[in-house]
Formats: sequence, C-alpha cells, structure tokens
Amino acid sequence: MNKHNPKRVAIAVLIAGGALAGVAVKHYAASSARERVTPVLAEIPSSLDASPGEGEVVRVYSVSGMCCASCTHKLHERIASMDGVEACAVDLLKERLTLIARDDLAPEHILSRLSFDKYTAVELP
Repeated sequence: MNKHNPKRVAIAVLIAGGALAGVAVKHYAASSARERVTPVLAEIPSSLDASPGEGEVVRVYSVSGMCCASCTHKLHERIASMDGVEACAVDLLKERLTLIARDDLAPEHILSRLSFDKYTAVELP
C-alpha cells in the first residue's frame, strides 16, 4: 500500500496555493490599473476669443452650482450643442458662462438649458 508523505503533500499544496495567489495578484493589479485610468476632459475655454458676427449677440450668465471641471464640461456641452450657439466659454472660478449666439435665440431657452440638476442660472446685463 502506498502512503502519502504528509510533508510532501503540504509542500505541494503550498506551491499550488502560491501559484494561484500569484495569478490572482497579477489579475488584481491589471484590473486595478484599468480602473485607475481617468478620462481627460476636453479643454473648456474660460473666455471667448471670438467676437459676434452680424446677427449675433454675446450673452453672459451667472451659473451657481459649479464645483469642478466636470461641471464646466457638462454645461459647455449642453450649451455648445444648441442650434444657434456659435461659441461658448465656461469660467469655473467666476461661475460664469459666456456665449455667442444668433440674436433670435430666446434667452429663456438658454436659461432653461442651464437650470437643471444642481445648477441655477441668471442672465447678467
């Protein structure tokens, strides 16, 4: 009858366990590295370099509720994608959004796009 040597069995289990642990650590490190990658937000201008053309106006809004670069990105995307908006800038520090738009674009329409979630907007003179 063949008996197993308990010492050899323990060593084999330790080696197999170590190999599995090594694979698990490599997998965890690889998945952690993937999770730590944060997307870089596009550069959002804080002021406008352009001037309004014929039939366009500059409008300035005070927007409360902004706290980070993600907020500026969200507001910029929401306004820059509107029909009639030619340029848009968001200044996080001043809590201000400036845009160039066609003069027939209703200010109320812009205000309704700026006042959502935690944001509240008021047009400045």
